[in-house]
Amino acid sequence: MVGVLSSEHTATASAAGVHHGAVSQKSLIRLLVTLKWTLWKRSYRKNIGKLVGTILGGLYALGGLVGLVFAFLGATLWSGEGDLFPMIIRGLGALTVLLWFLIPVLAFGLDDTLDPRRFALFPRNGKELQPGLLAAAMLGLPSLFTLVALVIATAFEVLWLVLFGQGVGWIIAAVVLLIPANLAGLALCLLLPRAWFAHSASRASSRSGRELGGIIGMLAMFAVIYGFSLGMQKVSEIDVDFVMRWLPTVIDVLTWTPFGALFAVPMDLAEGHVVPALLRLAIGAATIALTWLWWRRSLDASLTSALTGDASSGTTKVSALVPRFVKPSAFGAMMGKSLRYWRRDTRYLAAIGIYPLIIVFLVAMGMMLPESRSMMLAMVVLMCGLSGLSLCNEIGFDGPSGWVNITANLPARANLLGRVAAIAVIMVPPVIVVSAVIPLLYGLPHLIPLIVLASLGTMATGWGASVAISAILPYPASAPGTNPMKDKSASSTNAMLTMTIAMVAVFVPQIPTVGLAIWGLVVGSDLLLLVAGILSLAVGIVAFLVGLRIGVARLTSRYPDLFQKVRDFL
Repeated sequence: MVGVLSSEHTATASAAGVHHGAVSQKSLIRLLVTLKWTLWKRSYRKNIGKLVGTILGGLYALGGLVGLVFAFLGATLWSGEGDLFPMIIRGLGALTVLLWFLIPVLAFGLDDTLDPRRFALFPRNGKELQPGLLAAAMLGLPSLFTLVALVIATAFEVLWLVLFGQGVGWIIAAVVLLIPANLAGLALCLLLPRAWFAHSASRASSRSGRELGGIIGMLAMFAVIYGFSLGMQKVSEIDVDFVMRWLPTVIDVLTWTPFGALFAVPMDLAEGHVVPALLRLAIGAATIALTWLWWRRSLDASLTSALTGDASSGTTKVSALVPRFVKPSAFGAMMGKSLRYWRRDTRYLAAIGIYPLIIVFLVAMGMMLPESRSMMLAMVVLMCGLSGLSLCNEIGFDGPSGWVNITANLPARANLLGRVAAIAVIMVPPVIVVSAVIPLLYGLPHLIPLIVLASLGTMATGWGASVAISAILPYPASAPGTNPMKDKSASSTNAMLTMTIAMVAVFVPQIPTVGLAIWGLVVGSDLLLLVAGILSLAVGIVAFLVGLRIGVARLTSRYPDLFQKVRDFL
């Protein structure tokens, strides 16, 4: 021993042979690939939802590859002169690169597994990290499926060149450039999201800004999905002749952009178009070079900004916890705290942020398909009931902070009622407006009393189910500010069990209301519809009071035990 240090510590502290750059570039690439593989495997541990989603996504991708093979067969061997194949290759190539870029841009909540900010403390710069990060980017199902699709496309391109190529010389030139051009296109697919991720990581922003961006990105993704679903409802009305007339022009324009230039080069040479091929090759090469430099600059910036911390405006104001319109009490304090959660916590924002999109989707479906309007109105009522289930894991959302409620001896009734009052302030006004306006839009004003009362009734039923279940089956949640795209708690077995029980608890008490409403619709009695609405509201109030009583009794007797289950965030 030397002082307080062992001989090994002393040797390490005084070592003069450890220098920056001692690890070779080859070893660094191998290290980053191994790290990516390890993180990818561990991401599936205790995350059944992600595993199921990956399996389903893989099955869909395999189906897409099979469809791609048949599409290429139809465009080469089964289509006479094969005139359609070059357009398909150019269009799919441009679409592939475009999607690789747009997905991380629109899905704001997605993060790079190897976030460059995590390497800030290591003596490496962006130039040294780039090769390893690019190699690691190939470890992922999207990359592997894209590579397989590219191999399939390359094989059919060779087949098409042999069958329909314009001259031996042009065929040879196209074959020589085919694999390099396609590999360059794949490299661009990998580079664009990496550069975007690094650029996003390098921007100094507050945590709340990033969290809000995650919510916006999630909503944008759902909006695209709903928009596609609405478009498919009208697919039978598409003017095929108009599409086929304009599609070649659109694809030709895309091939002159960085997204479609590289995949068009072999087809240009096969058709004898030398000048366009050279110009597109130059566009593709310049795009890769500029993207590589953009990525390097963003990496260096993110490595630096990670050590400076998040930006903060410094203008945060301290306000009273209890809202002005509530008497100062334990109930008022809990209501005020919950209102702040609903404003600031992404877990809460994500819970209700999707509902406006669903409502818009339902309205649009009813407008496009008049025969489905009754079903859409029923879905509106159901969505109102499900919005009440946002409180199903309130005790779990508290996490470690739940000890404050225990040590302060907060009454269980005030604890639960304050949370319900907070969501009521946020949700009741828009629910009343939406449930009154949608029947007017559908030309069914006589259904307004039923829809308004039933919406309030199912929402109250949801509150009752939530306060009872949250005190009986709480489960650990992710920490506040968790990216909604990476929330592991929602996919756990406990979460699925809780939501299943809660949905049954909402639906079953309202079965008499459903039967009475159907009877009123069949016989055309507005009185029966009004009675059904009143019955739904009455059932909701009773269900809420019963659920509140169960929740209060459970929380009063078992709060310390429940806290032990949720004391740590995931």
